[in-house]
Amino acid sequence: MECFDDLVGVRGLCNETTPKSEIYLDDVGLTKQDLLAFIPPQYSNLEDYFSKRSQFAYKTIATEIYNHFRSKYLAYSLIDSHRLGYFNQSLTTNLGANFRGINMQFTQSGGFYSFTISEINLYLNYTGDVDVVIYDLYQNKLLHTVTVPCVSGKISTAYIHKQFESQKRPANIFIGYNSDGITAINTPIKSGLCCGKTSCDNSYMTAQGAEIDGTFITSNMDTINQTAGVSLVYSVECDHLSWICSHGKALSIPAAYKIAEIVTTDALLHNGGERASNSHTIDKDELEKRALFFSRKYNETVGNLLSNMQLPSNKCFQCNSPSRTVIALP
Repeated sequence: MECFDDLVGVRGLCNETTPKSEIYLDDVGLTKQDLLAFIPPQYSNLEDYFSKRSQFAYKTIATEIYNHFRSKYLAYSLIDSHRLGYFNQSLTTNLGANFRGINMQFTQSGGFYSFTISEINLYLNYTGDVDVVIYDLYQNKLLHTVTVPCVSGKISTAYIHKQFESQKRPANIFIGYNSDGITAINTPIKSGLCCGKTSCDNSYMTAQGAEIDGTFITSNMDTINQTAGVSLVYSVECDHLSWICSHGKALSIPAAYKIAEIVTTDALLHNGGERASNSHTIDKDELEKRALFFSRKYNETVGNLLSNMQLPSNKCFQCNSPSRTVIALP
């Protein structure tokens, strides 16, 4: 749950940073001194304890929200297992010099989608390990590298099942390898008449063969009429988690109460009625009252949030359209 990192903070930590929401645990009634008193012995320090228990709280909240709206989610997969790159065994490419492969431009920015590359194939006249890189061309950011063991004249495959989030914005992705000194089987992006042999388009994505010389940015990419022996299987799915993440700031107060509930429950399980490691005496009855208070406040605040969350109007959600009454006058 990286999108929730640093959502809620603790004042006075050695590596204290201002939380994204500007909400601290002591805002809801749990202080650093409480954490020091309650920390179970299996955690190395306060920072480690807070990090792990807050991450558990965020996962718990995300699961609760997901389950609350489960009946409103539509089919998970929008585009199911399509292939890009079809090998033409009768033709080979010219000797390569740059990175060659497939460019995928995801144009959908109005919804929460992710795309998954499940399989990458190389058909090269080369024997040895070949690194296939996946780059975000908008950021010159390496997203993933997979090593494909290749045998000359054979189709070599790597199953990566790697998912990438669009985070409600367009994405421009390059998938390819360093073709310097390598020839490959000519590979049109798509077979058949539907998409042609230079590019392939649908309502979510445009794909084409591509070559990059230098930094992995859009301006350094040239379109080519085939993929230089690269083929892959991809799908586009609804990304409900990113939709939940988009409500991060609104979740900060429920999250603070949930973390406080988890911490006080830990104290009841490990230190109730005993003396904690910092010689702070814990009153079990008082602790039970605090744990119950935090639990009630969490349920109250998350309940209010759930009742006011608006579902997006797109193919991933079943929305109830406003009804209207039409009166036919005589």
